[in-house]
Amino acid sequence: MKRRGWSILAGVALLAAAYGVTATIPSSELVKAPFGVRGAIGDRIVSQPMIVTVNEVFLADEVELDLWRGTTNGVWFVADATIAATVEREGVDVELYLDGVEYPSSSRADSSTVDGSVVDPGFPMTGPILIELPADVVDRPGARSAVLRISTGSDPRLDSVIELVIDLTQLDTDGSVELEPTRPGER
Repeated sequence: MKRRGWSILAGVALLAAAYGVTATIPSSELVKAPFGVRGAIGDRIVSQPMIVTVNEVFLADEVELDLWRGTTNGVWFVADATIAATVEREGVDVELYLDGVEYPSSSRADSSTVDGSVVDPGFPMTGPILIELPADVVDRPGARSAVLRISTGSDPRLDSVIELVIDLTQLDTDGSVELEPTRPGER
C-alpha cells in the first residue's frame, strides 16, 4: 500500500513538472525578438549594425523642415539624432512604443529626416526624427516609460536594436519649431 502511495505521488509530481515545463516555454515571438541595447539621451549607443546618439527630444505642435510644414491633430515627437552604420550600409527605421502601441516615424517630410534614410560606416548623419502622437499622449498610461526604438530597415528579429526609455510627461511642448534637415557629420 505504501509503495502505491509513493507511485501516485511521483506520478502527480511528474505531471506538475511537465505542466511547468510547457507553461514556461517562450513564445515564438519572444524567441525571435530583437536584442535591445539601452541607453539615454546624449549617450553614444552601439549595437551590432549601428551607432546612435540621440541628442535631444521634445514635443511640438507644428514642425517646419525645409519648405515642408507639418501640422497634426495630435502632437509631434521630435528627436535630433546622429546615426552611423558599423560594418555595412544600413537603412534606418524608428518607432516609439507606448503602452503596447507602436507609433512609426512619419514619412511626411520626405527625405529630410534621418529616419528612413541610409547610413554608411564611418559617415555619421545627423537629423530629425518625427513621430506623430495623439494630443493626449502625456496623459496616457505608459507615457512615463515610452520606448524609442532605432533599428536597421531590415528585419530586426534576432538582431540588436537601440532603445531609449523616455518619460514623455517630462518633455517640453513647443508651438512651432523650425528643424534642420539631415546633414552629414555629428552634432
